[in-house]
Amino acid sequence: MTVGLLAGFIWLAGCASPGGQGAANPLGITVEATSLPPTAPPTQTLVPTTDVTPVLPATARPLTPPEQPVYGYTNQRADGNRWVAGMGHLPDVEPLNIPLGQSPVWVVGVPANTGALWAVVLLDGSVRAFQVREDGSVEEISIQPNRWLVSGPPLLRWSANGLELVSAPVDDASPLTHPVPIPGGGLAYIATDGSLVVTDGEKETRLAVNALPDARLLVDPAGRILLLTDPTTRYAHGIAGDEFEAAQVTLVETRPGPRVVLNIVIPDNRVVEGIAPIWADLNGDGTREIIVTLSDVENGAQVVAFDEQGNMVANGPAIGQGFRWRHQLAVAAFAPDGALSLAEVLTPHIGGLIGFYRWVGDELVIDATLQGYTSHVINSRNLDMAAAGDFDGDRRPELLLPNQSLEALGGIRWEADGARVVWSLSLDGQLTTNIGAVTLPDGQIAVAVGMDTGVLRIWGQ
Repeated sequence: MTVGLLAGFIWLAGCASPGGQGAANPLGITVEATSLPPTAPPTQTLVPTTDVTPVLPATARPLTPPEQPVYGYTNQRADGNRWVAGMGHLPDVEPLNIPLGQSPVWVVGVPANTGALWAVVLLDGSVRAFQVREDGSVEEISIQPNRWLVSGPPLLRWSANGLELVSAPVDDASPLTHPVPIPGGGLAYIATDGSLVVTDGEKETRLAVNALPDARLLVDPAGRILLLTDPTTRYAHGIAGDEFEAAQVTLVETRPGPRVVLNIVIPDNRVVEGIAPIWADLNGDGTREIIVTLSDVENGAQVVAFDEQGNMVANGPAIGQGFRWRHQLAVAAFAPDGALSLAEVLTPHIGGLIGFYRWVGDELVIDATLQGYTSHVINSRNLDMAAAGDFDGDRRPELLLPNQSLEALGGIRWEADGARVVWSLSLDGQLTTNIGAVTLPDGQIAVAVGMDTGVLRIWGQ
């Protein structure tokens, strides 16, 4: 397991309202190829646990490991799209409350033959795991390792080896992100010197891609890896844990061997603001787009989409001033007519305006908005406080995310007359984790969050 936390924060907040239209000129593409210090998260205030459901004894059939490993991501999917398959009944389900004794930082789950398995990383770095069965009974189970650096999100694996958080096989992996499995076998991770390391357990290849230290590695079924690279401090907003943003997006093939196939070079005055793109098919043509937020001092943040050749194929409106952020969240069939669209939160730290985009020509047009929700806490590397899916079982997707006070989750749907809250889930505390979600073997969705009351709350088993 990787060790070591390095300090340093930039407390620069800001976010306001949308402004003028940005330029639609495509960015240049080059194929080219600095190691930077990671940072520790801010401390959190612990609140005594109250009103919790007791953990019940084991009563059900035995837990059976899967034939193939199953992975759970805090950002829901390996391609970075925070979409959850299946169907839930969240508004009608009584939540299960599990006392933890202290504030949780991360929660992630996987499906099992008996229900769901959940892992929780607590503020002191300890890790606890729970088996939640279909009948609502809970048993605490073992997990390896039982300590984790809270600076980076965990990746959960359930296999014949048991339940474990995935660690890189060496000590020089970045503590600000996690390794990812490569379909067909192998593991990829970011080293502290910015290299992308691809290993099959016997052979190791290191590519000098100059990765962002906290970049989330995205993987597609063909084993390709997409990540943010070339860290720079030229846009000093610093809202996601440190002062560094990416000046390039890099695509790597791993078959037959690892090699860089594309670098999208961002112009000198702009950066990719965030830790990962969304790598999803936004227009329904069967190929993936690379969706990022580009920011600069003059125009501020703007969501753009590139194709896999590096051409800018669509862009949305720029905010109109610097140091205001747009957080791209998920691609799903949000539109009232069932068309694919993109959901974002504009200025999540001051006002939180949800926006739903349609792709029209070469533009991303915002067709529906709703004020009062957030997807991020300033200075945090937790960019996974939102998820999309059919959480209420009506065969329409909702965007699930907290309100500005972090005291409730709202199910937001894009209707014919605009975006609206169709139901709300009280937290009886403030959200301190990402939103965890699991598609169970029967297709039902279970959702889990952690709160400052020291409680893990779960809807659905």
